[in-house]
Amino acid sequence: MLPTLSKTDFQLASSCAKKLVYKKAYYPTANDTNEYMEMLAQGGYVVGRMATMLFPNGVEIEGPTHACLQQTQTLMAQEEVVLFESAFQSSQKLVRVDILEKKGNQLHIIEVKAKSFDSDEPDAPQKLKKYIEDVAYQYAVVSELYPNHSIRCSLLMPDKSKRTSIEHLAGWFSIAKAKKAFESEVEELPAQQRPSFNKPEVVFKYENDPSRAHYVDVLAKEGILGYQEVTAVVKEMQPDIRARAQNFLRILNEGIAPSDYQICKGCKSCEFNTPAAAKNGYVECWGDLAYREHHIFDLYYGGAIGSKKEGFYLDELIAAKKVGLFEMDPERLQKNGAVSVRAQRQLLQLSKTKANEAWKSPELAGVLNGLAYPLHFIDFETYTGALPFFKGMRPYELIAFQWSCHTIQRPGASPTHAEWIHTSDDFPNFEFARALMRHIGYTGTPLMWATHENTVLRTILNQMKDFEVKDEALEQWLLGITKDKAEGRAGRFVDMNKLTLDHYFHPYMKGRTSIKKVLPAIWNHHDYLHEVPHFSRYAAKNLVDGMVLDPYDTLSSGRSESDANEEAVVSGGTAAMRAYYRIRFDTSLSPAQRDEIKRQLLEYCKLDTMAMVIIAHHWGLR
Repeated sequence: MLPTLSKTDFQLASSCAKKLVYKKAYYPTANDTNEYMEMLAQGGYVVGRMATMLFPNGVEIEGPTHACLQQTQTLMAQEEVVLFESAFQSSQKLVRVDILEKKGNQLHIIEVKAKSFDSDEPDAPQKLKKYIEDVAYQYAVVSELYPNHSIRCSLLMPDKSKRTSIEHLAGWFSIAKAKKAFESEVEELPAQQRPSFNKPEVVFKYENDPSRAHYVDVLAKEGILGYQEVTAVVKEMQPDIRARAQNFLRILNEGIAPSDYQICKGCKSCEFNTPAAAKNGYVECWGDLAYREHHIFDLYYGGAIGSKKEGFYLDELIAAKKVGLFEMDPERLQKNGAVSVRAQRQLLQLSKTKANEAWKSPELAGVLNGLAYPLHFIDFETYTGALPFFKGMRPYELIAFQWSCHTIQRPGASPTHAEWIHTSDDFPNFEFARALMRHIGYTGTPLMWATHENTVLRTILNQMKDFEVKDEALEQWLLGITKDKAEGRAGRFVDMNKLTLDHYFHPYMKGRTSIKKVLPAIWNHHDYLHEVPHFSRYAAKNLVDGMVLDPYDTLSSGRSESDANEEAVVSGGTAAMRAYYRIRFDTSLSPAQRDEIKRQLLEYCKLDTMAMVIIAHHWGLR
């Protein structure tokens, strides 16, 4: 049997033809156990379920591919029909259409995506190219099978210009565990070969309610989905789409040629780079160049050196088989003889990595001494999802559900901790901000890592206008603490990520400055920190090899064995988002499970702010 080219195959091959070969050979991918990708997929299924409810007479096509093709062909003989997941194959090209409307010889291809768009923006189609290409490939296949039909195409997506009037809309849908494996590809997870989950069942809260029809009508009128017409763009793409498809089919049928692909700087993010797996596509492409102790991919913003027009420096090095960090020419990091701020960081990384030594700028001590006490080390946990949690919200509008703050009142004082987490049924953002305002007030220095906290508080300030909240004290506090270049506000926040870029480097950070890279680099190489009383609770070693654990790997401590077996550890932002969603809407949780998830959220956020204190202590703050 000849291999088929699905729309997921098409999208993947468009990024790199060799990936198509690896996918068809069932090479494992980094997406197979990627928690964030799984969350995206589940959000896609929920939006998909909501979309199908707008077509009450639709017929879902299920079963093995050959059966789906036959069932689709039979149903397409009807004068009018709406099909979900209909299957079409022309030659070796195979597509599944999310929703297909047929009225006589009029066909409407509707692609459902959890990605949002804003219908108020005139250039929305330009920002949706990836998704329009997906529809364009479906159009190519369907139009070959039905050449005498008029076909139009639309995307059906959450529309960020819409505010829902439905309270707790996200709670109208829940994810149930799959009862059986799903044969079709998980299209929200491109190149996922062996997913750690099957296609879930999306349960509508009012499915068996006598008033189900009413709730469906409310969903249609007051929900958040909107259409984006893309027919004209899809038709313009057809010559390119068909040419690409033919090329990919040649590769599937005749094998890939060296001229069909080349290794490049884009390989850094290859999903087929799975170090622990027996079959690693990245290694097969790169051979001996795959891994170096100090690789050019480690360089801070290395991929941006050069330009698309003139060529990128990393691509030039890769073509010359020079992939070691120390094989780079420092002069190439400059532009017209000028050393930019970014190039300064790159040159610093090269020199200090080669010397294998950490670096603190001479100015760092003065910066720390200049901070006004009390010092407030602050971290937020937030949620953004396609389905709004509360009435009046837009899709993907931010919810601030938790903060942690470690405060050092005066030089030499031990840090004290305060925290807040959302527990009521009300929209949390304004009480979130009020609680923080009450805690830190107008004095001292609030510190954040990167700009997330500033962005969150600016968002809440804007939401006060949208939700018509009148609170002069809160508004003035938000105006005072947040930075806004456009409005000329300097704000009070000090960004420790910016301090890192300007004043600190450790070779084990490589080219990264996120807190989850900086903390282990410092913690694992400076044992004196483990003896500091308020840091010592995070001092632990791996029982197998005796290596010092990353503090984030210690978050499972304090849990009972039953807790550990029941709930995964919250140790990252994605896990925190999922945990908050479960607390809000997972009715299957027992009170003990709910309490355990809340405890984990608090411990995770608390470690984020303690990590900032640890880093500042190492920098010289006492």
